Amino acid sequence: MYPEPSKHERAYREIRARIVDGRYEPGRRLVLSTLARELAISPVPVREAIRRLEAENLVRFERNVGARVATLQDDEWEQLVEMVALLDGFAFAAAAPRVPPEALAEARTLNASLREAMSTVQIDHGAVMLLHRRFHRVLYRCCGNRYVIESLDGLWDRMDASRVLMSLYPVLHLSTAVEEHDALLDRLERGEGGTAALEACAREHNLNAIRAIRTNVGA
Repeated sequence: MYPEPSKHERAYREIRARIVDGRYEPGRRLVLSTLARELAISPVPVREAIRRLEAENLVRFERNVGARVATLQDDEWEQLVEMVALLDGFAFAAAAPRVPPEALAEARTLNASLREAMSTVQIDHGAVMLLHRRFHRVLYRCCGNRYVIESLDGLWDRMDASRVLMSLYPVLHLSTAVEEHDALLDRLERGEGGTAALEACAREHNLNAIRAIRTNVGA
């Protein structure tokens, strides 16, 4: 049996989950006394959890304000997506010779669900972005490098917490992204184009998110 997590660990996990899933939206003040009351613990482990989340760039401290859920400016979220594109492209190429048939099948199923979710009249952006994230993870987790996997998990958490892609990307680009996913899976199954081509294809797929949003904002 695993030991019970400490109060600090429980506070960290709960506050982090609320940030990543959007219950604590970007810019929200994180008041220690309020959080401690909600979590039924003292302010000390909450303070420790907040400092830990600050180190992960999910929380920021402002003078005379205190802790807030981090927000991303235009250049910051673009840089974040660029980093995801760089690592995801590497991971995709590294995973190519290692992806088992069941992972490919799972990715196909996730993409089919994503296509269906995009065809509804009222798009559930949260569900759509979760499917998109799960599609990428089922492939990059096969890359064989746990540091790359952990880094990508953390970057996706920051994107989810920012809500930027959730508010803009599904409407603008995800219908096209579904087709790009199919093309990536076809390349994997056929072993087509070599490692460099696979990496470039996966990287461009991620960078298309930036292009789609830039085009919309500038329109």
